[in-house]
Amino acid sequence: MKTRAPEEVVDALFDAFEARDFVRARTFLSDDTFSYQSPIESFTSADAFISNISRVGPILERIERCKTFVKGNEVCSVLKIHTTMDTLNAAPVAQLTRVVDGRITAMEAIFDATEYNRMIVPNA
Repeated sequence: MKTRAPEEVVDALFDAFEARDFVRARTFLSDDTFSYQSPIESFTSADAFISNISRVGPILERIERCKTFVKGNEVCSVLKIHTTMDTLNAAPVAQLTRVVDGRITAMEAIFDATEYNRMIVPNA
């Protein structure tokens, strides 16, 4: 079986997120080595990451893929995350993803977390 190109793996993950198919999304993440880092959260377990993302999945409307850059096994995605929330209806995100042997081993999302922080600490 042919291993998918890194950008195909990342695109398939985004498709699964948009479909709210978190079981399928999990299949794209490494079982052994995984990390996720963002301004509001970090995980070193793919299962913990999927558990968390599945709780916030209902607010996701779609992931607009603006631009993708690929260098070796790293994929940089420039995105707009569209949600059902007025204050976060088109949040710009840059995500760097590392793919090894067809599975995602690391993701780092970079975005302005101001509105997320306001949800946790009102009037922040």
